[in-house]
Amino acid sequence: MIPFELSVKVELSSDLHISGVGRTAVLIDRCIERDAQGRPYIPSTSFKGRVRAHYERLLSALGYDLGDCKPPAPGGMCNDVNNLCPACALFGSPVQQSRVEFTALTPDATAEPTTRIGVGVNRKLNTVEQGRLFFYEAAPQTRVNTFTGTVRGWATETEIAQLIAAIKLITHFGGQKARGLGRVQAEVAHAWLKAGEEWNSRDPKELLRLLQEVRP
Repeated sequence: MIPFELSVKVELSSDLHISGVGRTAVLIDRCIERDAQGRPYIPSTSFKGRVRAHYERLLSALGYDLGDCKPPAPGGMCNDVNNLCPACALFGSPVQQSRVEFTALTPDATAEPTTRIGVGVNRKLNTVEQGRLFFYEAAPQTRVNTFTGTVRGWATETEIAQLIAAIKLITHFGGQKARGLGRVQAEVAHAWLKAGEEWNSRDPKELLRLLQEVRP
């Protein structure tokens, strides 16, 4: 296992809505998540969950056997420490501590959110539901464009390459996707791997080439 750290950059292609738990505002039904400085951000749990989902899809495409593991419900995940799927071995399960840590994705600027209007739709009749008008916040892509964060932990070079690929596969964060919100472009800007006592910079593209050479 190798200690590693990845610097991640996420650029918005549209406004962003990630619901803020426990936060309220006058006349707003669905507020967005904000940090202690009042900036909209992407929580580490959302970041990790999205990466794991794409990591699992990537492993399946590469031919890895994930067994019957079906996160995020703990009862559907690997519960035998001696028989973990590759995703649970890296990201953790009810019986295994995660080998990777995700920070929140924080913005490069502060901006007041915009207020949008939504309506509830009856899926059977495909018509607007009466009394289902609501207001929600969104972080404006024109003023809050770039978010940055870090992934660090212990992994093999192949697992690190798979993490980089999974991050590049991310296309959305947050809710209201049907209304065009949350579209993003994500990439690993820098990678550092520790050899002995020294941290060495590695080109993420070079690490990605491992996926062309390694098969399960």
